[in-house]
Amino acid sequence: MGYRIIDLSVRVEENAGEPAPYKVEHTGHSEGADRFARQFDGSRKDFPDEEFLNMEMITASTHTGTHLDAPLHFGSLSEGQPASSIDQIPLEWCYGDGVVLDVTHKQAGEFIETQDIEQAIDRTGYKLKPLDIVLIRTGADRHWGTPQYLTDYPGMSKEATKLLTDRGIRVMGIDSYGFDRPFRDMIGDYKRTGDNAYLFPAHFWGREQTYCHMERMTNLDQLPAAYGFKVACFPIKLGGAGAAWVRAVAIIGE
Repeated sequence: MGYRIIDLSVRVEENAGEPAPYKVEHTGHSEGADRFARQFDGSRKDFPDEEFLNMEMITASTHTGTHLDAPLHFGSLSEGQPASSIDQIPLEWCYGDGVVLDVTHKQAGEFIETQDIEQAIDRTGYKLKPLDIVLIRTGADRHWGTPQYLTDYPGMSKEATKLLTDRGIRVMGIDSYGFDRPFRDMIGDYKRTGDNAYLFPAHFWGREQTYCHMERMTNLDQLPAAYGFKVACFPIKLGGAGAAWVRAVAIIGE
């Protein structure tokens, strides 16, 4: 049986939807030839076509582009034990049956509540099982590359996140800038009420129950069905890091 792959990842790049500093230093083929040739008193003419190998040096946050947050990102402890860094999470969590939950009716700044997740699951006709990879479709990826990407999306509540982890989900993802609501909404509610429960409730749930989530996914609308496909989302193995870039894909059998 054949298969096709749908890319669920945005590009790692500098744009209006990425506030963290991002810098790429390119070394081209000709410049690379000059640099390397100096090590043996040669010149670019020593290489075929007077070209060497190109290279890039990147300075970026581990949260740039599509990435996977490990338990260590959420806090130093998870379930009372030292929280796992990105290189310590089980790889078995990062490949499995995928399920898309459609919550595109939610407005920017709103909580995605438990009932929203329950209703979305019911609409799929699928019964979640442990280690499924749940993808939350908000539709906010349409704003990628614009300032609206930072502000125009809903976010998961603690209770909705708990619902999924209680069912054995260890990796989940969302097609928006963040898993929680936009910063301005969380901070606005905190200043208005003085209640810090408004600050990153879905992230901080990872201190109570161990899980990982992906942020800044895309193309969830291109999946042909709500389930019946595999998701692969293996993160770069960065020692001791709380997150890492991931090339998340859906694998569709044909």
